Amino acid sequence: MPEPDPFASPFHHVRLPGEPEPTTGYGYLGPMPGAPEPSTNPYAAPNYPVPTAYPYVSAGSVHITALERPVALLVASWSWLVATVLVVIVLPGLFFVFPDVLADELYEDSQADIEPMTRAEAEVVAQLTPMFFVAIFVVLAVPYVIAAIKLRGGRNWPRVLLAVLGAVGAVFGLGMLTAFATGSIPYVNWLVGTVWALLFLGAVFLGIVAMFVPPANAYVRAVSAR
Repeated sequence: MPEPDPFASPFHHVRLPGEPEPTTGYGYLGPMPGAPEPSTNPYAAPNYPVPTAYPYVSAGSVHITALERPVALLVASWSWLVATVLVVIVLPGLFFVFPDVLADELYEDSQADIEPMTRAEAEVVAQLTPMFFVAIFVVLAVPYVIAAIKLRGGRNWPRVLLAVLGAVGAVFGLGMLTAFATGSIPYVNWLVGTVWALLFLGAVFLGIVAMFVPPANAYVRAVSAR
């Protein structure tokens, strides 16, 4: 028996002595996978297999992974809610800290009127004034609260609305800071009022910045694209 060729390809099929010659396929005993069936007509065109088309997949059957809400949007939402509480509850509450000072201010200012208030009337007005401001601030705070809650869903319109309202709130906070720091509101302690104004401005600025950081922007774009 002849010696095997050491330079032959290891993938070349070796026939043993007495093994019949292959009649089909590409030099192998059987047809290669996907090879056309042999035809008896020598003039027939080769019958190559047609690839199978991909099955149709409906959009409703595709599972979309839930988006993970970034922490920045939660921080922004809570910042706006904290700013709202500072205006609706804490700011009117500052007038209750020194009600006598407010009553004295109202009584002295009314002495120049034709019918000045009595001391008792000034005290009643001093007690009703914070409640009056609470009622006004509650109405004004409704769009802030709604937008702050909807902000967590990743929609863009709450960000636009809060950006506009935040600019108004920042102007209001700066005005209150100036009034408290200069002592223009004598019936509220200037230090307490200044601390309140700084906390309010910090909450407003944090809410505005946190809404537009890159993770929040990417989340809003992803939600809008769904």
